[in-house]
Amino acid sequence: MDTEILSKLDELLALQHQLVKLCRSLNQPLPPEEWLDNADVKNLLKISDSSLYRLRKNKLLPATQIAGKWYYAKLDIAKIIES
Repeated sequence: MDTEILSKLDELLALQHQLVKLCRSLNQPLPPEEWLDNADVKNLLKISDSSLYRLRKNKLLPATQIAGKWYYAKLDIAKIIES
């Protein structure tokens, strides 16, 4: 009976250690996302101002406007290039 209890306690302790490791890994900061402006995106995609505007307007290319300037996540541009 005592060996069964000790065995279960060992299992619970091992699970606790795994949970602590998992929680620590989840607490790691995400790498910063790279952003491109209109000129960078137009050069990469070889498109005009109006084409970039249409992509943004039709929500084919997510964008964020900060202080009147548009920025695009580099990952979103990579997805467009791949497709």
